[in-house]
Amino acid sequence: MENIVLIGFMGSGKTSVGRELALLGKRFLLDTDCLIEQNMGKSIAEIFDSVGESGFRRIESQLIFWLSHNVRNAVIATGGGMSIYNDVSSLGKIFWLNVSFEQIIERLDSTEIAKRPLFKDIDQARKLYNERKKIYESKAKYVVEEGHLSASHIARTIFTYIEQDKQQIF
Repeated sequence: MENIVLIGFMGSGKTSVGRELALLGKRFLLDTDCLIEQNMGKSIAEIFDSVGESGFRRIESQLIFWLSHNVRNAVIATGGGMSIYNDVSSLGKIFWLNVSFEQIIERLDSTEIAKRPLFKDIDQARKLYNERKKIYESKAKYVVEEGHLSASHIARTIFTYIEQDKQQIF
């Protein structure tokens, strides 16, 4: 069965929605940032500090290659920049979790912001968000407008899309 791939800006809820979606669809969840942290034995911030953003993107690219050849029937929650700098289309059906920058800031506490290297400067993060929006939209098969919906509601919406797709195929 094809993977479900969640893309979107940092803090858009990919992991939270992914957790709910995995339960609904009886799939397993893979969070690419967690996989990288476990493999490298460092936090994302530490990896950025030691190898820089370009080094981190190379690590992501290697992970995409491995996932595309070895993983099926999963929900894959990608890091915020993974789909910007890499082609993730080989991983499965792409869903963009579209949420406003203001909502992302509301959701994240100072600890969460500290974990995200590109949020060190909020104005730069906002600029990056605006630049990436068009790219997320162009790479997604489905766009999910989050608004103020809960992760479980968004997961049910995505699950409904997938079930409708199955019915159209058969």
